[in-house]
Parts: sequence; structure tokens; C-alpha cells
Amino acid sequence: MQNHIMSAVTVSDLFSVLRRGFRDIYFLASCFDYHRQPKKKIICYPRRPFNPLYMISKVRWGLPVKFTSSLDEADLEVYFDDHTNSQFQETTNLNNVRTINKNCIDISKSRVDHIFKQVFGYSLNVDPSDDNNLILEKSEENAKHDGKMIQSPIHPHLIDQSKVYQKVINNIYNDFAIDYRVVWVKDEIALTYVKYALKKDRFKSKTVYSKTVSISKLFTKSEIKLIKSFCKKFQLDFGELDILRDRQTKKIYIVDVNKTAWGPPDKITLQDGKKAIQIINKKFQKSYLN
Repeated sequence: MQNHIMSAVTVSDLFSVLRRGFRDIYFLASCFDYHRQPKKKIICYPRRPFNPLYMISKVRWGLPVKFTSSLDEADLEVYFDDHTNSQFQETTNLNNVRTINKNCIDISKSRVDHIFKQVFGYSLNVDPSDDNNLILEKSEENAKHDGKMIQSPIHPHLIDQSKVYQKVINNIYNDFAIDYRVVWVKDEIALTYVKYALKKDRFKSKTVYSKTVSISKLFTKSEIKLIKSFCKKFQLDFGELDILRDRQTKKIYIVDVNKTAWGPPDKITLQDGKKAIQIINKKFQKSYLN
């Protein structure tokens, strides 16, 4: 019985990966300018992203640019590393080309909350050895999606130093968990998505529906100003934020920063996804290639 269950899960996961892969190939093909003449060259350091799911891949195919492996001929240098803490060796940038995310080297949950508290004035993290509350335990690492609710207080000897402990944000509406995803390009918000997940999957990467929404419908002017301040202080040049709004307090919380973002998010319509890529590419070109 267990073998049958494992097989079903494996097949389901494989189908999901293939479906998203074909979806992103469609996005690349639909946004590709077949008459373009590449004029700018981008070098990605320390590695080039070959996966079409990455947003930088959509930039590469949707704009008059191409990847190069030579810093001497590059017009733009993108520091591209999926690790939570990046250890970049300084490159010899003799041509003083523009750089992206060079100083965004630590995207751990602790640093996200540290900068968030400095900008917003309140924190997401909690002391797990205090109080008697239901709290969230999750990995410091990028893209783990391993959050789980636990009961505090925890004995100090049982606290896992590889984890962070946070408030449980009530973002549940009619059995769906609602997340906001903000796309950041240089010094402005390019686009915002709303993502829906089943309540039981609220701490996993299992979106059931997503769509683009005007930023003014999601955040107040003061919140937008604070989000921009956060991105600048975090030294994020190109990437995405995950934001939750608490249903009771109405406060927003930046819970994650991704500097090697995939996109658009899963379960978005092909038309909406194509539009999102075009908007992001236009912002990228204006900010870094003109």
C-alpha cells in the first residue's frame, strides 16, 4: 500500500514539474522577439541559469540581449546564486559594467526579519522559549517550504539553531491562504501577484491559483513606501518578495526575499503570465539596458 502511495506522489510531482516546464517554454516562445538584434550582453556569475523557470531566462529571451561568459564584453553583470548565503569572489570589473544583486548575499529568514524590523518598526520573529502560543518553525534556508506550527514555550536546549521561530500570520480567507508576491526591479515595484493555496498547504509551495493585481489594490501608499525602503536597504536589485497580511491586525509582513526568482508563479493563466513577463521585461530594459 505504501509503495502505491509513494508511486502516486512521485508521478503527480513529475507531472507537475513537466506541466510547469512546458508552460514556461510557452512563455519563452510567446515573448521571444524573432526579429530582435541582440545589442547587450549579460554575464551571470558564478553560474549561468539554464532553467527556463528563472525570470532572468525570460529576460534573456524576451529582450535584445544574450548571455556571455566574458566579463570584458559584458554590459551587465548579474550575481546569480541560489544559496541562502552567497560567497562571491570579487570579479575584476575593468569596464565598470552595471551589476545586479552584487551586495545581496544573505537572504536568510533572520536577515529578512532584521531589515524588516528596522524599516517597519515591528518584527515577525519570536522567542520560542517565551509565552504560551502557537508559533511557526521553519528553516533559515532558501526555498525549503518546511514550515510547521508548534506550541511554545520550548526548552532552550530543544531550540533548533538552523530554524527561525515566527508569529503565525492569519492570512486565511474562506479556507484559502492568500500570499502577495512583489516583483522588484532596480528601484521600483514592477508587478504584484496574489497567490492562493489551500489552508492545509499554507506553508508549502502548492499554489492552486494566482493572478496579477494592481499594487494599489493590495497596499496603501504608506505600505508601498515602506516596501520600497525595505528593498533598498536589503540591497535587492532584481528579485521578489513574499508578503502576508494578517487578517486581524491588517499589518503586512515581508516573510521571504528571493534574488533568483522563478516566475510567473504557478497556476496563473497563460494570458496573465505572458502579460506579466512583458511588464517585467520592459521595466528591466528601462532600468538596466537603456
